[in-house]
Amino acid sequence: MKEIDYNDDSKEGKLRRWVDNLQLESWQLELLITGFSIFLLASGLDEYEAFKTSVKFDKLMPSNDYTVVFTGAGIFILNTIPYAIRFFLISLLLHLLLRGFWIGIVGLSSVSNQIDFDKLKLKGPFRKHLPQRVRTLDDLIFFVDQISSVVFAYTYLLVFSMLSVVLVSSFLFAFLGLSNVIMNVVSNTTVMTLLIFTVFIVALLLVVAAALFFLDSILFSAFKKSRWFSILFYPIYRFYTVISLSFIYRSIYYHLITNFRKKHIIMVSSVLLIVVLISGQLSSWDRYIFYPNPDMDNGFILKSSHYDDERTEGHIYTASIPSKVAKESFLPLFVRYSPEQNAILRFFCPEGEKLSEGISFGEGLKAGVKSQQDTTRTIAELMLETNATDEDVQSTLNCINSTYEIMIDSVSIPVDLIFTKHKNKGEKGFLQMLDVGALERGKHLIQIRKLDYQGTLISRNINEGMFKMTDLVEIVFWKE
Repeated sequence: MKEIDYNDDSKEGKLRRWVDNLQLESWQLELLITGFSIFLLASGLDEYEAFKTSVKFDKLMPSNDYTVVFTGAGIFILNTIPYAIRFFLISLLLHLLLRGFWIGIVGLSSVSNQIDFDKLKLKGPFRKHLPQRVRTLDDLIFFVDQISSVVFAYTYLLVFSMLSVVLVSSFLFAFLGLSNVIMNVVSNTTVMTLLIFTVFIVALLLVVAAALFFLDSILFSAFKKSRWFSILFYPIYRFYTVISLSFIYRSIYYHLITNFRKKHIIMVSSVLLIVVLISGQLSSWDRYIFYPNPDMDNGFILKSSHYDDERTEGHIYTASIPSKVAKESFLPLFVRYSPEQNAILRFFCPEGEKLSEGISFGEGLKAGVKSQQDTTRTIAELMLETNATDEDVQSTLNCINSTYEIMIDSVSIPVDLIFTKHKNKGEKGFLQMLDVGALERGKHLIQIRKLDYQGTLISRNINEGMFKMTDLVEIVFWKE
């Protein structure tokens, strides 16, 4: 190592002295950042889960239309982040443990810096083995300090690497989604076939190139060492370096693989991965093997999410009633409208798509000009003409009613849904007042079925044969 000349007043010398001082005091910054990060990660994991649930509920519900790839990409990203957070948290806890151990050694060395093996009166092979194998406190301080700094840098390297995987995967998903949108616009069969073939080839090449890019990193830049393959790999490396943002942490990566043994890097990575996997398995370990899956919705499982007076948090995913005990003659039934129904409603109720459309600036401007030409009508009247009429709402609602079946104790009742928002979290859906006045006192069952799409995810030739009624939910209640 080149010695530092503290009398060098040049710009390079001052910079070298500043970096050297910063390195000596870096442990303080490491502890500060580690403690702050652990606090944020530990307290923010539950908040993120709530945010993820909300985003998936409103924006990323699975669908059968051309948005399926985009929603799939969003769900993939949201589901990946908790693993990165858990991995980040475990790595930082390991770093904090090492730094705490290091500070303890530094404190002990200020009291005594020598180990007196003669006082132990060792015999046999221990007399020679221990003095040779046991590090002095100075050596241990230097070793643990190095390990702690490497673990700290390695943690951020792996987190940024995970981010790169998510970014590249999102790019591939976005490419497929954009291609799917274009294919839905094209109507010519020949052009459509050519486009599908082209997209398939390009997507295959992009996936293979992405796999090679990440495989090269895992194999310690093995592809860059090949005399001939490196020429082919170079444009792939340049392209995905930008997409993955790997140029941000490239210096850390090359420093680690050139200054540390590969087997040590593999060992540390494997241990961290095993710890993360074990922690995930422990959190999902279920000993109640004779208890049904909580995701099931049938009349044999009482779920608090179906009753407004028992729901403490979360969204309404299917349907809900005020309470499991009906005291009045009419029981309000809320049925949630899910974006995954869009493909079905777009096929059966195409006139309903304009219900959510507002008045654009251009339409307002046209209405203003037209009102000047036709003095018998006001701007407000002309703008209302661009909105959906009551007839449009009624027609759409009648169509939506035909996509549901509602039964009480297996007896069908007329479906008469109206649009509403639930007070729980503002869920959009439909309300039907169930007449339960004539029901006998005791237990009863509400059964809801909805029209479901049974075709392929992406299909241009959709017909009524691809739809059938399927069970949505069953809700138990008791008539008082």
